[in-house]
Formats: sequence, C-alpha cells, structure tokens
Amino acid sequence: MKLVLPQIFGEGMVFQRGKRIPVWGKSVKNDRISVKLGDTVLETECNDLGEFRVDFPPMEEAERVRFIVDSLRTYESIDFGDCAIGEVFLCGGQSNMEFLLKYDVGAEDEYKTEDDRNLRMFTCPQINFDGAENLGDFSEVGFWRSWTGRENKGQFGAIPAYMGKILRKELGVPVGMIACNWGGTPAAAWASIEEIQNTPAMKPVLDWYEKTLSDLDWRPYFEASEKPVPPVPPEMKARMDNFMMGVGLREFAEMMEKNPVPMPMPVYSPYVPGPRAAIRPAGLYDTMLKKTAPFALAGFIWYQGEDDDYRDWQEFYGESMKAVIRSWRRLFEEELPFYQVDLAPFGGRGLTAAKKYPLLRQLQHESSKEMPKAKDVCIMDLGDDINIHFRDKRKAGERLANLALRYIYGRDIKADSPEFGEALRDQDRILLHFTDAEPGLVIDRSAGDTEHALAVTADGKPVDPAVFADGEFLILSDPAFADAKEITVSYAEQNYCRGFLFDRTGLPAFPFHTKC
Repeated sequence: MKLVLPQIFGEGMVFQRGKRIPVWGKSVKNDRISVKLGDTVLETECNDLGEFRVDFPPMEEAERVRFIVDSLRTYESIDFGDCAIGEVFLCGGQSNMEFLLKYDVGAEDEYKTEDDRNLRMFTCPQINFDGAENLGDFSEVGFWRSWTGRENKGQFGAIPAYMGKILRKELGVPVGMIACNWGGTPAAAWASIEEIQNTPAMKPVLDWYEKTLSDLDWRPYFEASEKPVPPVPPEMKARMDNFMMGVGLREFAEMMEKNPVPMPMPVYSPYVPGPRAAIRPAGLYDTMLKKTAPFALAGFIWYQGEDDDYRDWQEFYGESMKAVIRSWRRLFEEELPFYQVDLAPFGGRGLTAAKKYPLLRQLQHESSKEMPKAKDVCIMDLGDDINIHFRDKRKAGERLANLALRYIYGRDIKADSPEFGEALRDQDRILLHFTDAEPGLVIDRSAGDTEHALAVTADGKPVDPAVFADGEFLILSDPAFADAKEITVSYAEQNYCRGFLFDRTGLPAFPFHTKC
C-alpha cells in the first residue's frame, strides 16, 4: 500500500477538541489527497517525497466520528468509523508511567467499574532504531484500546487510567491518553539532540555517549541488534507479572545487597550503550516521540528520574528536564502544559539503591516552577522502601487530573501541594509558613512519622521538638531554640521516608530545608 498514515491514526482514536487538528502521512510523489473528518473535507498535494499534511480547524467534542483519507492517484482509501473528538494527553517517562493497571493494587476494583468506550489509550511501540519494529512481537501495542473488559483495562497505564477516568467524569467528553514511555531510560533519551547540545549542563551525557561509541565493537553489536527477538515464554511472562507486583522482590533486593555484582551485559540490548540503544541521547525522541507529532494535544504528563539517579546525572537534572520540555513543545508546535510527578519515596538495596532522590525532587520542583505552564505533583505520602514501582498509583493520577482541571479547564479546585515559604523565630518556637496551604495544614502521623521525616538541629546538635500545625504554619517548639544562633530544619529530605504534613484536602507538602 502506498498511502500510509502514522500508527497513531487508527480505529478508536481521539482527536483534540478546540484546536487545529493536524493530519499527515505519505503517498506517491505529487499525489492528490482528500481527508475527511466528520463533515469537513480538506484536500492537499503530496510533495516530491510523497509527504502530505492538512490542518483541520478547531472542532467541538463528538463521538463516533468518521475519518477517511483518500488517494486520488492510487485510488487507495483509509477509513476509520469509530473516532472521537475530546481531550488528549501524552504520557511520557519511564517505568512508573509505563506501569500497567493490572499490576496496581486497585486493579480488581477497576475491573468492576462500568465500561466506557470514550476513555481510550494508545500505547506507542517501544522502538529504539529503524527496523526494530520488524524484529519482535508488538501485537499488544500500537492501537487504540477502550476502557472495556478486564484485558483492555489491565493494559492501560495505571496513572493515565486514573487521570483519564477523572477527566471523563468531570468534563463529560471523550478522553484519549497516549503512552509514549520506556522503563530504565534517562531524560536525555527524550530530548532533541539540538536541545542537548545547546544545554551546557548536559555535556556529561554527550561525553559519556562519545566514549561509548569509541569503545564499541561495532560489527558484533550491529549483527546482534539485527537478530529477531524470540517470543517471551508464558512462564517468563508470569514471573515478570509477579515481579512487577512485588512477589519475591524483597528477597531479590537482599540478594543484591549481599552480592552487588553487576550482571554481565550482552553484546547488544536496548540498554547496552551504542547507536541503537534506547538510552542514547535523543534516541527515543527520534524513534518514538517524533512518530506521534504533531498530533493535537491538551498537554503532557511525565514521570521519570530514577534512571538519571542510577547514572549519577542528578546534579544537572533540572536542566535536562527543561531541555525535554522545550523539545516536546517545539515538536508539537505549541507551548503545551507539562505536568510531572516528583519521585516517590524509595530506598532500594545494593545496585538498585536510591542515591540522591532528595536532590532530584528539588530539581523536579524547581524546573517546574521555572518553565511556563509547568507543574509538578508531590507524592511523598506514597512510595515503597524496596519496590521502585510502588503499586498504588491512584493518588498520582488524581493529582495530575486536578492540575489539569484547575490550570487547563479553569475549575476552582485545590491542586497544588503546600510549599514552605519562610521561617520565623519566636523565642523557643520556629514558625514555618507555607504557601498553597489553604484550607490549613494537618499532621497525619498515621501516614508518616515526624521522627524519620523531620530533622532539626540547634547549633549543630539534634533536637526533637514538639510539632503541631496551626493554619498555614507548621510550628516547632523546644527550649533549645531560645538561645540557639542557628537552627536548621529539614523535612522529607531522605531517599525514603513518608511525609506527615498535608493540607486539609489531602495534598502532601513538598520537601524542604531551611536555616534560621
């Protein structure tokens, strides 16, 4: 067939309402193309490379919309009858965004919920180089699923599912979630090479990649990369499902802690550094993200950072994230909202242990504040000491949905977590003021523990103050404060701890540290 559309266009797709709608594809040189969406028809001519694009005017929400693309030269036709127009979000990052609903603790309850054909999800095939799509089994991805039946619901990403269900309920329009993610990949894999090169702080990434190429044994690497990927045996699939649900994970972590020896790497895998690696700079930006652009969207959601911690790329993570945000907005031709999830509490063991999660959370928060239309979600009340894939994603999805409802759709709801503003001294008390703390702060010791989450010193000596909340203030009281020259307060600044400070809507406070 000579008339071809990108894979993102398919039966059951959701187009973005209220914005221009790009449609693009390929046919033969100088072909005349007719594109029909609902009652609107546009025509255009292919260029010398056979490429075409049309842009439909903004449309209102609709269900069961027909979408037809005709070639007037080859007489080929593509016809999808069950499309919709509503709200569309692209969901990026690594494995905690990829994490399927079937692994979540709430899966069984979600399977029992009413089917909804107007909540839909497209999962992009994980392709790390041109031709990889012909070497493995991608039958479970690359098409639009609807929220119907146990199998389909289980294959939704958990966070996109929880977010999408809220948007469906609150907005009453079709909702489409596009999963474009890959576990164990760094932020740099998702930025354009131009942005990386123009971001001086990311030079260590380019230096690392240049060295890997200079050390690479090219011929066996390429020969191994061209081999078909064998099917995963059912018993291995079952073992992976159990592993994602935490079965045997503690024993594995303890083994890794006792014997922290790296596993031998094959000549080629998507994680072996090289020109076909999923982890290479701009790799997945080129081979996955570009295939979805410039599909019209309402915004992006993002959950990533664990891999940058593993690679010791923490110090410049804020600049990496800004490079990602700029790259995505340029590719999709719009300054779209970008909402990221800050890293959850996690400890890990041995080679899998967290290193500098507090720094990453700080940079995630700062980069979100520094970029227009960017926000971040705090989940310091979630996480797991052993399992990097904590299994309760509901609150993360709900908080992302609330950000969208407030800042995209103008709903009058509380969506921002409390954030430390300033510290005031009053004799033997420290008054810590928080912004976004309405309708008041609360201490929930059933959720977290002041002993582990709060660290206080007076003139360098540890203090265990009385702690209570009053309106927008967290108040610490101890006799040692009265004469101390310097007091330091640190909250939730560990790799793993559970926060105890919330606002009265249930949003956890962002971590912070201060001196006064």
